[in-house]
Amino acid sequence: MSQENGSPMEILIENLFDNPEQLVIPGYFVRSTAPANVEDLTDLTDKDLPTIKDVVDCLYENVLSGKGDPSLVIAIHGYNTGPVGQAHDGVKEGWYQPLCNFANSDSFIRREKNNSVFIGYRWPSESLSQKNIRRDAFNALPILLRALFFAGLGITILAIILLFLFDQAGIGVLALIGVIGAAIVLSLYLLRITVYFRDSYRATYFGVTDLVEVIRKLDQGLVERRMQETLTDEFFYDRIAQQIDACRDYDSPTFSRLLTCIRRELGRRQDLLIDANDPRFKRFLTRLRLEIDVPKDISNDTLTSIMQRLVVLQGLEYDRAEQFWRQNTIKLSLIGHSMGAHVTTQVIRILSDVFDPSSVGAIESSVEKLPSSRVGRVFCLGRLLLVSPDIPTLAIQSGRANFLRSALRRFEEAYLFSNEGDLALRLASTAANYFSFPARTRFHGYRLGNVTIKPWFDESKRRRRRTEKYGIVNLEKKPDRPPYILSDSLLKYLTLSVINQGANQSLDPTVQKQQRGEYKVAEETVAPNEVDEEAIADLFTYFDCTEYKDRAYYNAESLKQDSYIMILGGQRSPLTLFDYFRLFIAYATFSPKHFPKKGRDVHGGYFWGQFSQVLMYRLAFLGFRSFLDSLLLTTPEALNIAEPLPEDLKQRIAQAQEVNTAIGIPMGTIPKDDLPLSQQQIMMLQTKRQTALDYLSWICEKKQIQSLVAPERYQVDVIGRDREEVRESFLLRTKR
Repeated sequence: MSQENGSPMEILIENLFDNPEQLVIPGYFVRSTAPANVEDLTDLTDKDLPTIKDVVDCLYENVLSGKGDPSLVIAIHGYNTGPVGQAHDGVKEGWYQPLCNFANSDSFIRREKNNSVFIGYRWPSESLSQKNIRRDAFNALPILLRALFFAGLGITILAIILLFLFDQAGIGVLALIGVIGAAIVLSLYLLRITVYFRDSYRATYFGVTDLVEVIRKLDQGLVERRMQETLTDEFFYDRIAQQIDACRDYDSPTFSRLLTCIRRELGRRQDLLIDANDPRFKRFLTRLRLEIDVPKDISNDTLTSIMQRLVVLQGLEYDRAEQFWRQNTIKLSLIGHSMGAHVTTQVIRILSDVFDPSSVGAIESSVEKLPSSRVGRVFCLGRLLLVSPDIPTLAIQSGRANFLRSALRRFEEAYLFSNEGDLALRLASTAANYFSFPARTRFHGYRLGNVTIKPWFDESKRRRRRTEKYGIVNLEKKPDRPPYILSDSLLKYLTLSVINQGANQSLDPTVQKQQRGEYKVAEETVAPNEVDEEAIADLFTYFDCTEYKDRAYYNAESLKQDSYIMILGGQRSPLTLFDYFRLFIAYATFSPKHFPKKGRDVHGGYFWGQFSQVLMYRLAFLGFRSFLDSLLLTTPEALNIAEPLPEDLKQRIAQAQEVNTAIGIPMGTIPKDDLPLSQQQIMMLQTKRQTALDYLSWICEKKQIQSLVAPERYQVDVIGRDREEVRESFLLRTKR
């Protein structure tokens, strides 16, 4: 945000590219100015001209164009992504710019101008490779800890020397005391330089609040932008100056200048009571005459009348603007990676309208809560993509401990990308949660980014007899009907790998109880004790990318052949302790230049795979229904799948591609009330998208991805049922 009235800037807005006018989908880079250390001065500079007003104008023009559903897509990076030096920003150049380039080059996303706006948001993260991070960590040690470290180190060295000179048991005890003292301080030092705790603090107190402020500014700016359409100088002159006898002699420019000053001063004192008998208002009038050039022949009574009329007119236009935005909402879609998922969910919790009647419910407990997707006056929550999210697995489970349930169920669509071998979450995050997460056992400290889909083989890690099953796991195929999604609870398909357990642990409490009798499974489990009454897990569509195999955009060599993106060659889920050891070395030595021969980015590889980019970004910008439509026009060759389509599927795809032509609507159009379709045409659309679903499953199978499609997505985006009706039935089905 540009500096206003001399106040310091909290947000900087830049163009993602030097030539933004060439973009069909505009891209902006929004940076929080919060420093990495509280002692640091804010030294960020605004590199170019865009302000929050430019983003507002762009969104408003998209709404007025009337093409499609206008949307704002915000991507939020994760932990350990701070800029190294001032010249380059890895998040901007390595993720946000490629993402925006993909959106502008993909023929399905960019098929309509004036539809979407993209924002890449940077919160103040640090990098492990940042200069002086180790020196600063040591200098920040409190005096007592520093004394303890050097004393422990000195005692240890002295004890070792004495052991060579004297053979006494007491010397060994002295050495042990010294080692323990130094090790305590060394452990705290290592935790500090991992920057996880510091990034978590910055994400919570800077990243969340600054992004909330950005969205609030956009919301307010769009309302005011709509009001500007009617609140012109001529409007006020006709309705105020010409209605007050003392002002009729003033020409429009003179009166408009006076009114602009009055509006500015009133805007600074929004709690001011406009009452001629109020002492505070009388003082305000006195100061007003001193600060602005009020003509002497305009009395205080006349000024009061002007202000009263002004407030009434602005209130009426504000109500009209709110009505406009109730009918023309902008979809707000969020992509959160790693700790960025934590920022995302906390932002939505804050922005959610806590006094929305459908959210709060009635006082009587018999009336259930059905929260709206609307946030503020302009936006409604569209798509949520969580990629390796650093949030608890409880986020998709039931119970009072799930503090995210109200926020997550507000989104129209929700997607989770995870993999079993994500060591960034399994090590750093889980270890950090040992200190802070309020759980009695270690099992509930696992993160959502490590959730996997139940392996389709004998579950014992020792035997691992495997019948390969990739694709959409809950897609049912029968000879006498088209493919369809089972309406079963998705929790029974979801598991977590616990290294010292004989089998992956299910997130479904019923399945977990059964496992205790069959395998070596601890009494403490990752599943809650109660049944999920609100079925939050069923609102997500899952993509388990543990064994994902594809071409990657790391280098020229990685684009020539398929390679495992997340794990090493020869590894299979569930991963063993030795597998994790190999992955740790690969993750620690990862470099894009040496992929695929050396190293793996187990935490962020999703953003480099060819198909995973298509999957994530089309879902974020198009939604599930239009994504299915676009998939029917995407050939296997375009996704570098050499294997030919099954003949039956090939024929059905060819038939599905003709459906929109037969119906007479463009690809991706959602049937609405103003576009009536016959029952036969609706059935044709259903068959078309069932075919697309089968095609998606086939692609995932070839890419070795396991997926679970939310039953809600099938009912709404394939069958075409009303979303609110379906959402209500899924959230409350166990209570009926």
